[in-house]
Amino acid sequence: MSFVNAIKEVYRDSQKKEDIAWNTYVARPMAALLVYALRPTPLTPNQVTFLGGAVFVLAAAVLALWPGAVGFLVAALIVHLSYLFDCADGQLARIKGMTSEVGAYLDFLIDELKALLLVAALTIRMWFVDGEVYWLFLGMGALFLVATATSLTNFVRRPEYAGRQIGPGESAKKTAMPPSLVGKLIWAAMGVARYFVHYPSWIIWAAIAGFFVPFDTALLFLVPFLGVYLLYLGQTSLAVVWKLGRPGFYN
Repeated sequence: MSFVNAIKEVYRDSQKKEDIAWNTYVARPMAALLVYALRPTPLTPNQVTFLGGAVFVLAAAVLALWPGAVGFLVAALIVHLSYLFDCADGQLARIKGMTSEVGAYLDFLIDELKALLLVAALTIRMWFVDGEVYWLFLGMGALFLVATATSLTNFVRRPEYAGRQIGPGESAKKTAMPPSLVGKLIWAAMGVARYFVHYPSWIIWAAIAGFFVPFDTALLFLVPFLGVYLLYLGQTSLAVVWKLGRPGFYN
């Protein structure tokens, strides 16, 4: 079997039934190369997950400490490398027959830690850029926002609240477009929000934009990224209060 055909086979054997477009057409084909190299090694999927987290720590350090468009682009490329490990762990698990529920939750945990590290690095970067202390306060607020949204996600996924078991990554599954106009608009808005939350899909474009605008595009990245988290936190919090705060809840 040729090298190219072997990579194609790895990709086919490790695909998810439902996935986002970035993963299907960009990340997972590239990660198949990594899986092909890792398959004959004794590395386990969980170890690959930890390696991806370690690579992301490097990306955050570059993002925080290397100013300018070149630094942002290098950091974005390392973020994408980390994401290839994130894709490869699941692909490797499916190929080696080493899938586990706790491994999926570990993947979710590392992803959320990455989000916290990302906003911390970005706000530190902006503090270094202009020296304004309010960036540090914004960073603390951003960390609180992401951490609270993560805790809320874990809460509403509990079977005691949701009424069923919801596995990690289930929210990434595609949903059909509703027939009504309002439903279509909400469906489209949710798709845009999912795109901005999935930062590996677009952080490279934000980095490239830094070569053409007169300001650091960390700001261009932070506004939509944190904006989606804020909207999610508001919507989900209201839903929880509405469901659990009514006296009729106990009936």
